[in-house]
Amino acid sequence: MSAQPDSEPQRLFFALWPEPALQQSFFEAGNILFKLCGGRRTRRENIHLTLAFLGPVDTGQLSRVQAVADQIQLPIFSLQFDRLGWWRHNQVAWAATSETPRALLDLVKSLQLGLSQEGFKFDDRRFAPHVTLLRKAQCRESLLDSEPVSWEVRAFVLVSSTLHPDGPHYTLLKRWPLA
Repeated sequence: MSAQPDSEPQRLFFALWPEPALQQSFFEAGNILFKLCGGRRTRRENIHLTLAFLGPVDTGQLSRVQAVADQIQLPIFSLQFDRLGWWRHNQVAWAATSETPRALLDLVKSLQLGLSQEGFKFDDRRFAPHVTLLRKAQCRESLLDSEPVSWEVRAFVLVSSTLHPDGPHYTLLKRWPLA
C-alpha cells in the first residue's frame, strides 16, 4: 500500500470581504478609473481588502493559521473610501481611505503578530489599506476625485487563491465575525 502524496499548498491570505452591493460600488468606481487609465479591471466578485498575505501554505498548517484568527476579538468598525489613486511602480489603480481606523490597524497587527509566531514572514512595508480596482493601468494623475464609499466592517475572512489565465479565482475558507 502506498502513502498518498500531500496535497498541494494553498495560496492564502486574510482579507476584508465586502457584501455584493458594496463590491458593486467599488466596481463602478473601477469603471470610472478604467475610462481614464485603461488596464485590467478587477472582477466584481474578487473585490476585497487584503489584510495579510501568507502565500503558499501546506495543508498541515491550515489549522494553525485558523487558530491565530480564532484568538482575535476586535470591534466592528467603519471605513470611508474617499480617494481613488494610482501607483506608478506596480500600475495598480485603487480606492483608499484618507484616515485608517485604529481597529483596522489592530486587526492587521494581531494577524501579523500571531502568524509571525507560527513562522510566517511579512515584508517590512507599511500597511496601505486599499481595494485594487485595476491592474496594468496607466493614469495621468496619481490621485483622483471620487464619490465616497462607506463600509461597515463586521468580519474578516481567510481566502484561498488559485491563479488562472483570466485572473485569480478566490474561495472563502472561513469567516470570523467582529464584536
